Amino acid sequence: MAPNEASLFQLFMQFGLAAMLGFLIGLEREMRDEESSTPGIRDFVFFALLGAASGFTALLYDSEWILAAGFVAFLAILLSAYWTQRDRDTGVTTELAAVLTFLLGALIVRGATDLAIALAILAVAVLFPKREIKRFRSRVQMHELRAVLLFLVITFIVLPVLPRQSLDTYLSLPAGTISEVDLAAGDVTMRIDPSMRVRTGELLDVVAAPWERLGKVEIREVSAARASGTYVGDDLQRITAGLDVRRRPGIEPLDVMLSALEPYKIWLIVVLVSGISFVGYALIKLLGSRAGIGLTGLVGGLVSSTVTTLSFAKRSTEAPEANRLFAMAIILASSIMFPRLLLEIAVVNQALMRNIAVPLIAMGLTGFALAYLSYRGAGTSSATSDTMQFDNPFSLKSALGFGLIFAFILVLTHTATTYLGDAWLPVVAIVSGLTDADAIAFSISALHQSGLIRVDWAGFNLVLGAISNTFMKLFLVLVLGDRGLFRQLLVSFLIIGAVGIATMLLYYDAGLMFR
Repeated sequence: MAPNEASLFQLFMQFGLAAMLGFLIGLEREMRDEESSTPGIRDFVFFALLGAASGFTALLYDSEWILAAGFVAFLAILLSAYWTQRDRDTGVTTELAAVLTFLLGALIVRGATDLAIALAILAVAVLFPKREIKRFRSRVQMHELRAVLLFLVITFIVLPVLPRQSLDTYLSLPAGTISEVDLAAGDVTMRIDPSMRVRTGELLDVVAAPWERLGKVEIREVSAARASGTYVGDDLQRITAGLDVRRRPGIEPLDVMLSALEPYKIWLIVVLVSGISFVGYALIKLLGSRAGIGLTGLVGGLVSSTVTTLSFAKRSTEAPEANRLFAMAIILASSIMFPRLLLEIAVVNQALMRNIAVPLIAMGLTGFALAYLSYRGAGTSSATSDTMQFDNPFSLKSALGFGLIFAFILVLTHTATTYLGDAWLPVVAIVSGLTDADAIAFSISALHQSGLIRVDWAGFNLVLGAISNTFMKLFLVLVLGDRGLFRQLLVSFLIIGAVGIATMLLYYDAGLMFR
């Protein structure tokens, strides 16, 4: 095919694609409002072709004014048509779709074909489910909208400005500045503040603005107002003259506890957990009364498996004849916790995610299978899921509450591991897992990332915390639910726990868990 023929073929393809996208949007508009003859399918095809022709002519004569003139002429035609139909209360959705169609044609001939196709698909996806969108809007309450806005604020405004260093960095005192750096040997020479009594063997933090810790310097020699030492860290190439060196407060227990707290990472975990809960809450709102007990248990587990368990446990005392269905829902809510934990850890620690995948997936699949068996044996029941209520999808109180629990468990695990060794970590994992599976999982992930424990030992204790949290739900059913529901759940939870423990013992190498 000759070059000019190839160019002509490409041009025909571009105009043809523009016409197809116009046809697609026009078809949706005409199907939506069959009584109206304008604008319809043919009009939208011409809108797209007009945009493509305007864009091509502007390229041909190297003048963007031609495209602007074509757009103004198109708007004049569109406005005149809208003015003649002003007595109809139809909104401006079709007119906005027409403007987008014109621009799609222009985008295609300008080379942005992928973007034009994506925008056309998105436009049809938004235009088509009109009734569903209205139904969803009728279910959204003002407090839920405020919760969404608050979540966006703490995610995109608060999170980026939070400190990215552990709190012990901010309590350190200025000790001096770096004067010389030997990159080949890793030696650092510093000017030391005379008021600071620096000792041989002491570790000083190297800090860049704003409060970015680049590693440490181990003091080797001290003379008058100068000191020299060896750099310890992974950013030697960034160590230059003029950087500050800072001294920790010197109270070792305080240093250990504060070193576990990094505001940015803590709040990032809060945002991540809240975001997953948001998805589950939105699905609950979307499904509404159409959701059966099983689906409500499954989706409710994304919001809060504990709340879902409590809800069905209380209902079992009112309708014990539906205990098999309630058991199915609680098992599903508890089982979805395992893939949820896997997803959360995958965001912050890929190595640990791969390490815990087998035990968590094994327990999750076992739970789903047991839920199916409960469903098969449930028979028919008039019980529904309409009475399940969740709190706000996001509130500052709940976010701060989870953040404080997470911070406490972080300090607990970090301090216990530092002073007692990692042999005590299973005790901490079991006790903390009774409170919150997410918090202990992220705390153990932080220990692994800081180099305090090996990945096998981290994975072992994370799974142990998840099992502990699972049996905590069984205890809640025993205390608050019907005894028949507890008996039905007891066997299933014991099987899930046994699968988890057996998988842990077979999967993890006990000889590599400890240091």
